[in-house]
Amino acid sequence: MQATSLALDHLLCAVGDPIAELVDIGPGHPEFQRAQIIRAAAGILAKTPDKLPEVERAIRTTDRLALSPEIRAHFAAAEAWLTGNPLLTAEIYARILSKWPFDLLALRLAQSCYFFLGWHDRLCAIIDAIVPAWTRDRHGFSFLLAMASFAHAENGDATYAEALGRQALERDPGCPLGVHAVAHAIAESGRPANGAQWMRDQRAQWAGESRMRTHNAWHLAMFDVEDGNVDSALGILDAWLLPASARSPLDASDAAALLWRLAAEGVVDDGRWCRVSDAFERKLTPGFWPYVDLHAALAHWAAGKRARARRLAKAIERCAQGGDYAALRARHITRPGLHALAAWADGCYGEAAGLLAGLQPLLGEAGGSRVQLEVFKGIEQDAVRRHRARSHRPVERASTVLPTKPRTNTELISA
Repeated sequence: MQATSLALDHLLCAVGDPIAELVDIGPGHPEFQRAQIIRAAAGILAKTPDKLPEVERAIRTTDRLALSPEIRAHFAAAEAWLTGNPLLTAEIYARILSKWPFDLLALRLAQSCYFFLGWHDRLCAIIDAIVPAWTRDRHGFSFLLAMASFAHAENGDATYAEALGRQALERDPGCPLGVHAVAHAIAESGRPANGAQWMRDQRAQWAGESRMRTHNAWHLAMFDVEDGNVDSALGILDAWLLPASARSPLDASDAAALLWRLAAEGVVDDGRWCRVSDAFERKLTPGFWPYVDLHAALAHWAAGKRARARRLAKAIERCAQGGDYAALRARHITRPGLHALAAWADGCYGEAAGLLAGLQPLLGEAGGSRVQLEVFKGIEQDAVRRHRARSHRPVERASTVLPTKPRTNTELISA
């Protein structure tokens, strides 16, 4: 299992191109079944609908093969993902871990699915359930530590999460997944200067060939802007996130969040909102992930692309009429979120503030991390400021939907 073991390590660490490493493993190869679950896993981890055909190909090529119970369970989870049931997908991976606690691929995929769902408490629960089976000398323990670090950061235990992440990197210094976990822990602890220094010290570990390179650059930029280093954050946006946005709605979401924060610091648009809006217009499949849909709406409104924002809202309305999990989230999260953003963009700040405040308890289930979702708390606070300011002067239509500059750098960030 040498070839697939190396590809799996790279997939877990988020380095290189694990799928390219499996190119010579076809039907009849002794590692073929294992290679196929890794190929399916890469498609699921991407969390974008354009990767669904790759997941389907991986499943269909093993339809007539005799599979072990563990591999069969992996394909059942992939099938659930393919049919639009991320909750069942996550539950199948959790069941795999209850029987095979050393299955790190199942752990990584379970975390990915719960992250997609916004079920942050489950990130910790699935790891805590298998930790007793592990010993520190077992291969893959560093990956377990990195995933535990991220889980505890997402659940607000920043000190413990940072300790776990640093332990993971002591064992495997070149793991972008571990660097990312520590970044989340530092962000949770509210230490942007330390976070920016950490990301710069670790640059060699995350800025190379890694699926997480752009997202880790986003973390550095967000630390910078919170620390008052606006020029550096803007440089990262222009050099890293805007080019990546053209290829990925997830990177476009990071770009939108960073651009919002920079606008709050008075950075001139210079057409950047239009570039992000254009990226969403080309690449977005509405209704797949509320987290991405909401960022797309933000970009369209901020760019003044009102027709695009309305088309997106109509697409979500159609999605909401269905009976699957995507429809459920469209009804309860995306649709009200889009209504709130439309009210904000139309200058109805009191209405927008109320809608966004009401959405906050549900917003976590849009998916994404706590840090990534803070932009919508920032928009709520911007709406409150504008509504209060307007109450002291004659009502007039807003000329822009860009945020007003807060009194402090931290005012846009929820406690």
